[in-house]
Parts: sequence; C-alpha cells; structure tokens
Amino acid sequence: MARIGYLRAKRKQEIEEFESKAKIDKTFVDLTNEVGFTRGETLKLMLDQIEARDTLVILSLIDVANDVLGLRSFIATLKELDVELVVLNENEPDFLNDQGFEVLCFIDDFLKNKTISQTSMQTKIGRRSEPYPPNFLEVYQEYRRPEKENRISGLEAAKKLSISYNKFRELVKIFELKF
Repeated sequence: MARIGYLRAKRKQEIEEFESKAKIDKTFVDLTNEVGFTRGETLKLMLDQIEARDTLVILSLIDVANDVLGLRSFIATLKELDVELVVLNENEPDFLNDQGFEVLCFIDDFLKNKTISQTSMQTKIGRRSEPYPPNFLEVYQEYRRPEKENRISGLEAAKKLSISYNKFRELVKIFELKF
C-alpha cells in the first residue's frame, strides 16, 4: 500500500512543492510544454504500476484528464483497482464516491449523445431544415383556438410568421405529426 503521486509540471519548483505537500513514496511526472500540453506517457506508466489499495495523490483532476471521457475512464480505473484518490486542490469535488461517479457517467453519456445528435444533423443530405420561427407556437395556438371567433386563418398565421402559406402548412404538419 504505497502512496504515489502524479503531476503535470513545467518546472522543478512545481515538482518540489508538490512532493512536500503530498508526502508520497514515489512521484510520477509528465513534463509539459509552455501551454501545459503533455502526451501523458508517464500517467499511463503510473496506471500500469499502481496496485490495489495504493493511494494516489494528485494536485488537480485537470492533471489526469483532458475531457469528461478521460476523467470517467481514469476514475473507473482507480475504482477497479480499489485505489484511494487524494486531490490536493480543495476546490474540486470528490468523484470517487459512487454518487459522484454516477453523475460523471451521466454527464459523459449526455455529451456523447449530444455530439452524435449534432453530427447526424450536420451529415443529413439535402437542405438543412430550419427551426420553427421564433413565435411559431404562439401563432399556432391562435390558429388552432377552439373558439372560432378568436381563431386566425392559415393565411393570417403565415403572414404573422413572415413565411409562405405553404411553408406554414408544412410546419403545422410536422408539428402535429404523431408517432
């Protein structure tokens, strides 16, 4: 049961400060360029060497992942190995508890599904379908009012929306389509 530290750093001073705060047995460091980029080779090496019931000390979650998917994968790996995670940055939440991990998984799945949805919209063949005009729902409700004396015609609705009558009818069909 070792206490292992991992850090992304640019300078020797950052490593020394981390080691003095973390009180660790072994340090793994990925050196970064001037903007903080690293390939993460040392992180991969550390994950291969860490053992069950070790403690991993990091400065920040930003050091171990570049996106939500990476963070989810990292935390899942630690959970599988039964590794305790200590984050020195006090402003970051504890994601190793079950509830925190579930929230992180939900966010990751949400982002994946959103990306898939946006990608499929961009790759559809033909003209891009435009969203409804901003006041469509309000005008539609006037058009479909139950009281005939307060109802507007399709032509009036199209005029209010600044679209053609045929376009209005098309939007109404799409809007009222039942599955």
